[in-house]
Amino acid sequence: MKWKLSDFWKQALSSTLGTIIGIVLTFGTSAWINHREKQETERTAALMVIHNLDSFTEDLGEMVRELQAIDSINMKLLDARDRLHTVSEDTLQLFVSGILTHNFNTVDETAETIFSSNIETWKSIGNSEFIELAGNCFSVKRLMVKFQEGLEAEKNELSDLYLKTILYADHPAESTREIATTLLHSATYCSHIKKQHDFYLCGMEQGVKVLRKQTDKCKRLMNVTDEELLQFGLND
Repeated sequence: MKWKLSDFWKQALSSTLGTIIGIVLTFGTSAWINHREKQETERTAALMVIHNLDSFTEDLGEMVRELQAIDSINMKLLDARDRLHTVSEDTLQLFVSGILTHNFNTVDETAETIFSSNIETWKSIGNSEFIELAGNCFSVKRLMVKFQEGLEAEKNELSDLYLKTILYADHPAESTREIATTLLHSATYCSHIKKQHDFYLCGMEQGVKVLRKQTDKCKRLMNVTDEELLQFGLND
């Protein structure tokens, strides 16, 4: 026996199927859009973190290179402080100029603040290794900021010493060689040279190495390219 639907049931069935298909398409499209938006949000979050760490590492690296140049001259003159007559005028001038060289760094803490205050949101990225690594990188970054602040505070004190013992002394030094001699026979300044070499410079060199290694790993974990980071920075 064959079933034959009446026109009424044909229309009813067609209408019902149309409604079901419409509901499926609506919810399916909505779910797909939500999924895409979630992926884009997660991608933007990862890019923000990596870009922040990458930029800080580059700035820190530049500071370390400048500090290495100054430190090289400082250590050379510290070793030759009792025979400065053998040192060229240009080297002495670089030494004196290095005393007045300061770094005024502004640190962008936006990414870290968002990361720390919304850790549950970050966990939604779905890569626990990346989250842990990013957290470790921010810890190293905070330590490096303390190093920078400590060094800058000491350099400010040395600038005051320079003013007192050189510019505003009862008998101020007149030549570059005299200035260098006065500074290199100051226990305070010699102590600073050694601390800058053994503590600040050494610590920041290690910090740069760690941050570069860990940030590169973050990039690999999230498949982020340098070109993508550059574009993100331009649009930021």
